[in-house]
Amino acid sequence: MSIFFTIIFQVDWAMGQSTLNGVLQNYLAAQTSGDQEFIAARNRLRFQFDKSTDFGGLTAELDLIHTFNKTQDLQFLLKEAYLDWYLDKYDLRIGHQKIIWGRANGAFVTDIITPVDLREFLTISAEDIRFGVTSFNAIRYFGANSLQFVFSPFPQHDLLPAIDSRWFPAQEFLEIFSITPVTSNVNEEPYSIKDIQLALRYSLYSPQNLDLDLFLMRWTHPTPAYNLTFDLADLPDFPSINFEENSQNSLMAGISSSIKIHSKLIVLMESLFVRDKLFTRFPFPDDFQPGDFPDPLTIPENIEFDDNLLVTKPWIHSMAGIRTEFFKTTIDAQFFVEGIFDYDEEILHQKVYKYTSLLAARSFLRERLHMLTLSRYNIDTNDFWVQLQGQYDLTDSLRLTLGTNLFGGESSNGLSGHLSFSEYRENSFIFSRLALFF
Repeated sequence: MSIFFTIIFQVDWAMGQSTLNGVLQNYLAAQTSGDQEFIAARNRLRFQFDKSTDFGGLTAELDLIHTFNKTQDLQFLLKEAYLDWYLDKYDLRIGHQKIIWGRANGAFVTDIITPVDLREFLTISAEDIRFGVTSFNAIRYFGANSLQFVFSPFPQHDLLPAIDSRWFPAQEFLEIFSITPVTSNVNEEPYSIKDIQLALRYSLYSPQNLDLDLFLMRWTHPTPAYNLTFDLADLPDFPSINFEENSQNSLMAGISSSIKIHSKLIVLMESLFVRDKLFTRFPFPDDFQPGDFPDPLTIPENIEFDDNLLVTKPWIHSMAGIRTEFFKTTIDAQFFVEGIFDYDEEILHQKVYKYTSLLAARSFLRERLHMLTLSRYNIDTNDFWVQLQGQYDLTDSLRLTLGTNLFGGESSNGLSGHLSFSEYRENSFIFSRLALFF
């Protein structure tokens, strides 16, 4: 795979207490199987503006994204734009901002305040997937401890792949409805006072070997649930089917902690309880098998047509893990479990779902070369994802990253409400990223 070299330039611009920095990045990803086509090709120009004031400062971050793998597209994305105000025992921040919580790798447990861009899935780098949430953020300090309050008037959910994307998460449904018109959209409910989001986090950093965060929130979980709606207006021809993304505000409580047992051993724990989580109900008869789908003209006789295939249940998402160091290599091993309370058999998701993640990272050549591997294995569906990457600082301002993302495992024997990496087997890819910092 060839690497596109960008024109190297340097900007040194300052005016008073203002600074302008940026990143010019080229990213290419190509399949490792099949036609070995480019599945992502983009240039990203990021501007980061900071202006200090007597009371705090102003920060803004804007991305200009140019994609060119199949069609030319230009997109502006405001990542952050906020105002800081520092007081004696308070830090105040208002505007579009990233708020990052939690300690999990390969998943999001309590780190749900800031939504992420998953439209091109893992071809978007970890440092690029987050976009800010419009909010008021206040932190009150009590010595080494603190109390954080976040107020957000508008819910924002993760950006999911479009229906025609190779990364669309409900691939099994698409195969079933392959000869019927299928669309997708976001359910836009009228705004109400119930959409207001509030979050509290108390952080305890004493004694020194303990970091403990306690959360209490009324928030919208950023991962939406799909409701399937059917348009029968064209019968007796094929009915059209729509995947509708839905989200719901709910009370939540969580905990995240790290306990230092030894200088090279840290125990990690994280858990989030959501009182009202949305799930999709199974729309087919109990004896339905994906390979036995009948003639499309009989769809009305074999699908439970309902205005709402969503159900609300209490849900918990937990992680336990360890962090250690061997031969200068940092290793994180984490175990996750999701559980649905008051479970109904008609729910598409499993009652209990388990998976693990493993991260290993090490630096070489006086911190100029960074090697990282991150993998996730879904125990109950026996599928996996592995990422390997090496990052090398060619100069102080030029960085080259090469890597791969591999997907595999057993093909699902039936419909599942969980993300199956085996469905992306043909999407395994290698990538290059060349970034110029200025």
